[in-house]
Amino acid sequence: MIVINIMENNCKQISYLGKNETDIGFGLVDAILSLSLLAGIIVYGVYFSSLRLSTVYSSNLIRSINKEIERDIERLKLDLWSLNYDRNNKKYLVNETECLDFSESIISLPSWITETNSASEFIQSWRPGPERSKIFSGNKVLITRELKMSSPIENQSLNNSIATLNYRVEWGGNNKHWLSIDLSPESHSWCEQFI
Repeated sequence: MIVINIMENNCKQISYLGKNETDIGFGLVDAILSLSLLAGIIVYGVYFSSLRLSTVYSSNLIRSINKEIERDIERLKLDLWSLNYDRNNKKYLVNETECLDFSESIISLPSWITETNSASEFIQSWRPGPERSKIFSGNKVLITRELKMSSPIENQSLNNSIATLNYRVEWGGNNKHWLSIDLSPESHSWCEQFI
């Protein structure tokens, strides 16, 4: 009987110790599962934060490009406003050849020529630098402005009084048409109109 009691007590102690060891901490499976969940959370966190930073960079780049093109248009509008204006007589002085086609007047404006190595007089390109915006550092963005002259309506007998400026922007692998705007100088309103 004593032997049996000792055997029963030893079995109880062994099973009791076995329960205690598994209840005290994590096992190998629990550790692997916890580490894999933690790694998944970290990977998704890095992915979504990099996606957010990419979106912020794109929005800052687009905003800076829009501001650069807006500054260029404002400079051209100011020059077109003062084109052929005589300050002494306080009126616009235009000859007939300028009334028919004022493209030569536009390409001779001080704000028209941006760089000397542009493709032609009617197509001007420039790379805004970091003095315009921090996002332009590295000269990664190329802005191209193209001048096309047209008449107000599709009639060949009318004069070419509308200057259409087409802006294209290249950065990275993108080459996109950005904006088209029609401009006309104030002096052209003093020309004789034939309709």
